[in-house]
Amino acid sequence: MQNENLKQLVGKRYSWDTVGFEVISEVKKEITPEKKSEKNLSKQEEKEILAAEKEYKEALAYIKDMIAPAYMKVFPDKVKINNVFAKTFFVYAYPNFLEWNWLSPIINWDTKFDMSLYVYPIDSAYIQKYLRKRLTQLNSERSMNAEKGLVNDPGLNAQIQDVEELREKLTRGQEKYFHFWLYITLYAENEEKLNKIGKDVETILAGRNVLQKQSYLRAEQWFISTWPFARDELWVYRNISTGWLSTTFPFSSSTLSHDDGILYGINTHNNSLILYDRFKSENANMCVFAKSWGWKSFAVKLEILRSLMMGTDVIVIDPENEYRTLVDTVWGTYLDVSLNSRERINPFDLPLWVKDKDIRPGDLLRDAIVSLLGLMNLMLGKLNGNEASIMEKAIIVTYNLKWITLEDDDITGKEIPTMKDLYSVLETMDGARDLTQRLEKYTTWIFSWVFSELTNISLKEWLQVFSVRDLDDILRPTAMYIILSYIWNRVRSSNKKRLLVIDEAWNIMQHEDSAKFLFWLVKRARKYNLWVTTITQDVEDFLWSSYGKPIVTNSSIQLLLKQSPASIDALQNIFKITDQEKYILLNSAVWQWLFFAGSEHVWIQVIASYYEEQIVSTNPNK
Repeated sequence: MQNENLKQLVGKRYSWDTVGFEVISEVKKEITPEKKSEKNLSKQEEKEILAAEKEYKEALAYIKDMIAPAYMKVFPDKVKINNVFAKTFFVYAYPNFLEWNWLSPIINWDTKFDMSLYVYPIDSAYIQKYLRKRLTQLNSERSMNAEKGLVNDPGLNAQIQDVEELREKLTRGQEKYFHFWLYITLYAENEEKLNKIGKDVETILAGRNVLQKQSYLRAEQWFISTWPFARDELWVYRNISTGWLSTTFPFSSSTLSHDDGILYGINTHNNSLILYDRFKSENANMCVFAKSWGWKSFAVKLEILRSLMMGTDVIVIDPENEYRTLVDTVWGTYLDVSLNSRERINPFDLPLWVKDKDIRPGDLLRDAIVSLLGLMNLMLGKLNGNEASIMEKAIIVTYNLKWITLEDDDITGKEIPTMKDLYSVLETMDGARDLTQRLEKYTTWIFSWVFSELTNISLKEWLQVFSVRDLDDILRPTAMYIILSYIWNRVRSSNKKRLLVIDEAWNIMQHEDSAKFLFWLVKRARKYNLWVTTITQDVEDFLWSSYGKPIVTNSSIQLLLKQSPASIDALQNIFKITDQEKYILLNSAVWQWLFFAGSEHVWIQVIASYYEEQIVSTNPNK
């Protein structure tokens, strides 16, 4: 309060800096009787001003005492601050060619150090004058060598060519010239460790033909130059152009970052954030592999929760009722698919016409017929050639009876056929008696309510979960196939960003027709802004399917969690992971995952808030 009163009373006689304010002159001298009357300051107010000034100066002195070290000793080649030794290196020469991100080994080095880079622009007119003079010298030297009959010097020709190219780029404004300083200060608890770290720095930089030296006789100035004072007290620089300067950018270590991405975790290599947007990838399908209790569902649910906040719709096929808490938390829709469920899906559903898509009349119906033939192979057993031909005709007639034909398959205002309609058509066809008997249990007996009714659900909510936990094993492949077909039809009816998550996908891969449909879905989903995530713990069952490996190759994103020794060799063969990555996957903690996005391999540490963990945890005790 006293400081605030001082500011208001004295006004322009005080200036403010980053620490506080400083008195320009002593108040006693400044406040003369005339000025006192102008300011109308009483003796009490004057005392308050002086007391506030005293309080401020005492506090400032205390802060400096807190920041300053107990002592600092300067040696010819290093400094000692309290019990820590510090030594500085400076770079004085660079090779003719610098690769991009050549500072990465230093930036990501797991040791304590300070690095300062100073960049000062040079006037183009000045450097052009210097380059003209240098080019004249080089040409003169080459002419003199020619007159003496000496062999042409390739190094001299290279210098002339470099100078000419640089002059041309400077003239066109493609390049600029700079003075560049690079200093590195190392810290250690003792001199032996400090010398060892210094040799490591020399080895790393020498491997890139970057020459450096250790500081001598000016250790204090070197030390100050690497602290955040922006004070260069040494001026050991190298001329460098824009192209070369760009290679020294210190924050280009391996990472994944998008402006609109969601947080997947922290890069354990350099502690950067992994903010990734799947929809910006050319192929955003993802495969998740982990052993049982490898926290794969936790990883995917965390991605779902954060994707919902970005406006992405999510559809989940849940085999173990693990997503119920997530649905209840975000007010999604949970659909129980079982014999006793009230929700029904009609396998004969077709998508609505998508006017902005290049679809001709009959295309939707043809796709539906192919899908239904695959479904019949699951429901009735493998159809032979004659049976497949009869079934195809029956399906076409079933649709035609509802005025849905190959010439006009727009379903607007039309009734959709059901499995019972197909059964009635088969009863009238010659040679279809066996097919009719095999189909009867899905239209008349205990399974009839599952597949023979009109659809009474709609994918309108932003999170929709299909639970298949209570399905009998005999119905599971068929139900999964129908659910995927229904989702696919709804997705094609509207263009919106969606994620489809298929948990325990190895169940689908056990049957050829359902595996084939999943592969077909993964390949075509991109055109409709749908991206598929497949999760599995039985890696070998998934990969050894004839469609397992193609699904992986059509997924540019992979999330690998802790693996069992039995499956690690198969993963290494598919993903071409290194031996080091293989070792990490076998021994990783539960919240550490290997994230593949295109050509990038990033080892991430997942960070979840307390409330996120309560929602997405797969631990039954939480």
